[in-house]
Amino acid sequence: SYENKVWGFMKIIFEENARAQLLTYLGFDSEKISRAATEFVDNSSSLSDGVSALSIDSKGTPAMAPEAEAAVQQALLVGNFEAAVECCFRSGNLADALVLASCGGAELWAKTQAEYFSREAKKRPFLSIVSAVMNNKLEELVSSSDPKKWQETLAILSTYGKSDEFPSLCLALGNRLEEAGDAPNASLCFMCGLKLDKAVKYWKFELEQANKAKGTTDLLALHAFIEKVTVYLQALDNNTVLDSDVSELFFAYAKALSDQGLFAIASKYCR
Repeated sequence: SYENKVWGFMKIIFEENARAQLLTYLGFDSEKISRAATEFVDNSSSLSDGVSALSIDSKGTPAMAPEAEAAVQQALLVGNFEAAVECCFRSGNLADALVLASCGGAELWAKTQAEYFSREAKKRPFLSIVSAVMNNKLEELVSSSDPKKWQETLAILSTYGKSDEFPSLCLALGNRLEEAGDAPNASLCFMCGLKLDKAVKYWKFELEQANKAKGTTDLLALHAFIEKVTVYLQALDNNTVLDSDVSELFFAYAKALSDQGLFAIASKYCR
């Protein structure tokens, strides 16, 4: 349930290795995933595929046409790595283009990477992650991400986001989900970004719905709201100031406690 997720995220926020814990909570066990990747065996290819057998040499590398190979070699003889790389791209030998570009200077390397990602990203979606990480464009990755796969996006941010950028990236993801109509999960992202004013929006909505259903103040729902905000505040700066509407809810809760004669407890919630 949503409440379980909130408290799951709440617990993680207070952990020392919060971002590593977040990955596990989202369902991405790093050890299990690493083991699966290192032990992977491709059973999808078949030696009976004549086309594949003709286009791949004994080492599994796409063969280069003799004419292209000669052109590349000639370009290298005169030190023109850019021309050699261009020839590799034109002949479809992208891996060779990357290898050659790595020897041709930073500008050629960056240009070749960009061209490679441009050509291959649609066929290999994981390359969009690589490109975003290498070029420090995680915010662009968030803006183009699939809201339905927000857990994957949050995992990427948790793994690769810089400490000082992580809160703003979580905010961006939360905004992305909110725009897509997924307010509950947006609030979880806002929690990761330590954005109380944004996270609390959905909690208030829940409370308003509970009050509407009951026809009056639902004290249990109010208690749940205050409990979440109170615990979450402990992860924030001591000088955090609550919005006026949240402060009013704290006052309403304190008043409800006072009406029951619980004055000492009520005083703790007067904000």
